[in-house]
Amino acid sequence: MAQSRKLRLARQRDRQRALRAASKSRRKPSRDDIARTLLHFAITKNLSMERRERLEELQHHIVAALIVQGFDEREAEIVWDALVDKYRSGWAFQQKRHLSKGDDLDADEADADS
Repeated sequence: MAQSRKLRLARQRDRQRALRAASKSRRKPSRDDIARTLLHFAITKNLSMERRERLEELQHHIVAALIVQGFDEREAEIVWDALVDKYRSGWAFQQKRHLSKGDDLDADEADADS
């Protein structure tokens, strides 16, 4: 007999919660953490070395990949430009506070997992 959808989703939530807890305790970065760090590095490095052409080439490749995924070209360019402008004006990389040693999930994060 097939599991009910509700039971299957509840088990899936429990598995995901356990995986997230294990990853957190091992301080294992996710694919998104690595991607965010790579983007930060690529933008700030090219800005600091005043490599405008390389930054524009990076923009071209990222926007092209976003278009393939179905995003609007102009909107992707606007978001990219805004992000580069933030970094150019001194915006700091956004740290994940919950990874600080000794910190637990704050109440909002714990509630989101429930």
